[in-house]
Amino acid sequence: MKISADYRMLARDALRGKWKTAVLTGIAASALGATIVSSSNSVVSNSNQAKDIHFNLFAQPNGGRLLAVLLVGIGLWAILQLIVGGAVQLGYAHFNLNLVYGNDAAISDLFSQKDRLWDGFCMKFLQGLYIALWSLLLVIPGIVKTYSYAMTPYIMSEHPSLTANEAITESRRIMNGNKWRLFCLDFSFIGWELLCSLPLYAGGFLVLKYFTGSEAMAISLFLLLTIPLSIGFFFVRPYEEAAWATFYRDIIAAPTEPDEAY
Repeated sequence: MKISADYRMLARDALRGKWKTAVLTGIAASALGATIVSSSNSVVSNSNQAKDIHFNLFAQPNGGRLLAVLLVGIGLWAILQLIVGGAVQLGYAHFNLNLVYGNDAAISDLFSQKDRLWDGFCMKFLQGLYIALWSLLLVIPGIVKTYSYAMTPYIMSEHPSLTANEAITESRRIMNGNKWRLFCLDFSFIGWELLCSLPLYAGGFLVLKYFTGSEAMAISLFLLLTIPLSIGFFFVRPYEEAAWATFYRDIIAAPTEPDEAY
C-alpha cells in the first residue's frame, strides 16, 4: 500500500516537464475558486488570522472608501466563482487526471466542462451542504466528510452521466478505508504551506510597521511585497493537486469496503 511519500514522488514524476503549464492552470483555477485540495482552506484560515494587519489600513484617512471598493470587488468575484467555479473545478480535475495518466494536459482543460455549469454548481452546493450539516454535530464529523466527498470532482469529470449526488455517493464508497490516508497526504504538505505563508505575513507586518503614516505608500508596498511572495502557494498547489489526482487513480483500482451512510 502506497504512503504519502509515494504519492508525492508520483506527482513529481507527472509534473516533470509540465510545471509551467500546471502552475498557470493552478493560478487560473485558484482565481476562479476551483481548487480541489482541501488544504487550500488553510490559506483562507491564515488570512483570517491576519485580519488585524489589514484593518490597520482601513483605519487611515479614506480607509472606508478603500474598504467599500474592496468589498464590491470581492462581491463580484464571489458571484463569478459561484456561477463558473463548479464547472471550472470539473475542468481542473480533468486537467490533473490527464497529467497523472500521462495524457496531454493543457490549460484549456480548465474550460473543457464549460457546458456543465449546472452540474458543477450542484456538486459544490451539495458538498458544502452535506459538510455543513455534519459540522453542526461537531467539527470532527465535518472534517471526516470533507475527505469522504473529496473525490467527487474526479468522478464527475470521468463519468459525465452521473448526477452530483450520485458522484458524492460514489466518492463515499471509494473513500471507505482511505480517508485517513488522504488526510495524511494532505498533512504532509503542511511544511510547504508554512514556508509559503511566513514570508507573506512577515512582509505585511514590515510594510505596515514602517509605512502606516502614508496610506498610498503602505497599500502599494503591501501589494508589491505580498503578491509575489504569495505566488509560492501557486507553486505548491499544483504539486498537491497532482498528488491528490494520483491518489484517486490509485484507489479506483483497489477494492473498497462496504458503503457508509451520509
